[in-house]
Amino acid sequence: MGEGASLVPFALFVVSAIGLSFFGAVDVDLLVAVGIGAVLVGTFLANDAETYWSTVFEYMGSKTAMTATLLWLVVGVYGMVLREGRIVEGLVWAADWLHIGGGMFTVVVFLFSGLFAVSTGSGFGTISAMSLTLFPAGVALGGEPVWLGGAILSGAALGDSIAPVSDTAVIAATTQEYSNGKGVADIGGTVKARLPFVVMAVAASVTVFLAAGIGLTEVSQGVGQHTVEGNPRGLALLVPTLVVIGLSFRRVNIFVALAVGLVLAVVIGLSLGLFEVKSLVGIEGGTVSGAVVNGIRGMASICILLMVVVSLSGLIIRSGCMERMIGRLNRRVIRSKRSAELTIFSLVSLAGILIAAVNTIANICVAPFVNSIGREHGLHPYRRATLLATVICTFPFILPYGGCVLLLLRGVEASGCGVPLRATDLFWAAVYPWTLWVVMLAACIMKKREG
Repeated sequence: MGEGASLVPFALFVVSAIGLSFFGAVDVDLLVAVGIGAVLVGTFLANDAETYWSTVFEYMGSKTAMTATLLWLVVGVYGMVLREGRIVEGLVWAADWLHIGGGMFTVVVFLFSGLFAVSTGSGFGTISAMSLTLFPAGVALGGEPVWLGGAILSGAALGDSIAPVSDTAVIAATTQEYSNGKGVADIGGTVKARLPFVVMAVAASVTVFLAAGIGLTEVSQGVGQHTVEGNPRGLALLVPTLVVIGLSFRRVNIFVALAVGLVLAVVIGLSLGLFEVKSLVGIEGGTVSGAVVNGIRGMASICILLMVVVSLSGLIIRSGCMERMIGRLNRRVIRSKRSAELTIFSLVSLAGILIAAVNTIANICVAPFVNSIGREHGLHPYRRATLLATVICTFPFILPYGGCVLLLLRGVEASGCGVPLRATDLFWAAVYPWTLWVVMLAACIMKKREG
């Protein structure tokens, strides 16, 4: 396939994803269909059909794609077990036990949402859970609805940007190769490398949320009509999360860390009566259900999508088109490691803006370009993964047509608290994504000139 022709399938997919984002009609299964359709279109442009499909299957079954796929399936089960163990109820109980008012509660919503997202590795899951629980509770306590919504979005972005079990961490690590070609970055190392930047963004966000909460007037209780009864035992499910994070930071294989965390979660949940065995795997009337099945089912489509998009990226790589595009950037834009990082920062930001429906999709699409530029200019895989995993967790959590914002609005409506929110209201209230974007921009600008 020629260099120009190899761009057509990838461009077709990206343009379709952007179009669906703007129309608010994003569906992962539909994106899978679009991706497969793009691959089929490519076969009519190929000079040699056998070589074309050989390349598709080579990249679709690559170590990068297979590692991420298996990891997502395990993470899906792990996250569902934690939810089944009432971790949300545990967080709600803790907030109530601390007797925090509306202004301070906004900070609590941010931190608890972030903790939940770190635990489950799911930004979408966090938004769904917290919009139905902590949002109405915060409104009842006198919290400003717009800031509460921004706090939930910020917490989801926080967890997505730093959790070892998030799809963001998986993609950021498994797509960034060492320059000598000996393997890809390990997840624990990449998470540890971006921790200082995340901490700075969290500190700035807490300060802003505190300032926003000053002067808020308490309103009558009962404003929130839909709340979740707290359960202190649910907090016990934070133990497996801390273990997984600790093992990841010690660079223990992520599959080993997740296996230990999953076993701990099951043992703790069964011991404390948080769930029964049938809640994990149950068979009734010939139908299989439970957290394990739901976890696999919830990740299946995104896994297929990943393999399809990786194969589309592979066509560009194999044709030499990506090398030529990077070459143009090298001649006209990139003069040093600093400019290489700024180029990566700009590309990832642009991907997040254009494909804001699901930041995972934007992440998958831009990762090969980040890897190619980084390898060419000697940027360490950890540094590349840090830029990719942080910047991709900004605009999809901010923009009015972003999937995260739209999901929050649906959750708030379903909560029954009777508070109207508009997508545009949340643009500046999602503080953490903005502060993280500024922190990473400053990190790129302040980098010493090298190379």
